[in-house]
Amino acid sequence: MAVAVELPKLQELSDQELMAWTPKEFVEKIIGKSEMFAEIFFHKEHWETFELDEQTRKDNLVEFCARLAWREFYNGVHPPSKQIVMLEKNPEDIGIRIRLAQQIIDEVQHQRTWGRWCKHYGGSPRLQDYDVSPEVIKQFQLTNDYDDPAEIAVNLQLTGEPILVYLFGFGTLKPEESITYSLLPTELLKDIEKSVVADEPRHIAVGKEIMKKYCGDAKKRRNILELQCTRLENTIRIMMKDLELLGAKRVGQLPII
Repeated sequence: MAVAVELPKLQELSDQELMAWTPKEFVEKIIGKSEMFAEIFFHKEHWETFELDEQTRKDNLVEFCARLAWREFYNGVHPPSKQIVMLEKNPEDIGIRIRLAQQIIDEVQHQRTWGRWCKHYGGSPRLQDYDVSPEVIKQFQLTNDYDDPAEIAVNLQLTGEPILVYLFGFGTLKPEESITYSLLPTELLKDIEKSVVADEPRHIAVGKEIMKKYCGDAKKRRNILELQCTRLENTIRIMMKDLELLGAKRVGQLPII
């Protein structure tokens, strides 16, 4: 079995090293770590698939879609709304706030898309009918429970959003390399690519703008990087469950956060 890959421990760098990066370079480091995590986590070689009978597969797809619908709404609507309010005191941030408002609109549409697929597979499209699991609630808390727009951005736009693209079977992995691309129904993949994945670049882009402007001093940058590590640890718990629902179990080493 392959040796586990250790992600860069950026949070352990010295103050001088952290501040040697421009804000743009700092953002690139965050995105780079998110993508490195996703490439390792979702690569097909680390997973083994197992057969599901037709009814179990349908039931699991209902739960998978419901989990995504809940996350799209709660992680995608509440935190950007908080960011808008936080940025309201600075008139120069009006452009960022408008882009965040567009993200909120997109995320509501994404929730409706996943709800529609949930109904397609025999479940309820209503958020209030989903019995949310503890790790999903924790992910919402790890995204929303901050009073700084950059702290929300690292969790949502710069970590959560890039990784979700890989969960949906896209990203830098080739289709034949992605475990989820091979497991998700073709009809679902095609719709999600058009109605969800296509919106993610602009969500990531607004997060980049927030981070470049508000990444702060060395102490703040280190805190931001530590928040990303915590987010990634919980992401493993959530997405191990997501993949299990689709019919895959992890056989390779998990990335070391």
